[in-house]
Amino acid sequence: MIDLEDLYDILSELDIPVAYDHFNKNVEAPYIAYRADHTENFFAENKTYQKNEVIYVELYTTKKDVELEVSLEALFDENEIAWEIESQEYIDTEKVYQVIYRI
Repeated sequence: MIDLEDLYDILSELDIPVAYDHFNKNVEAPYIAYRADHTENFFAENKTYQKNEVIYVELYTTKKDVELEVSLEALFDENEIAWEIESQEYIDTEKVYQVIYRI
């Protein structure tokens, strides 16, 4: 399980704005917001044996940016962070493309 502060440092390597959950001011895309969402623990016999925290990393861009996505995925791989894409969509009201990674 990755520490949220360590994750911030890793994501910051992309040289784009990064924030936990949200920004307190308007920022222009591209940017990343990440958050711990819930747990999917391993348990048996009324005990939690392993805590598994699900973290979402949301990449926002003004267009589909495959190069930036590949760079982010490479950061995950280099830091041995298991990931998968949860969803991808264009948010018309915000005029941004969103890719949500689940780690």
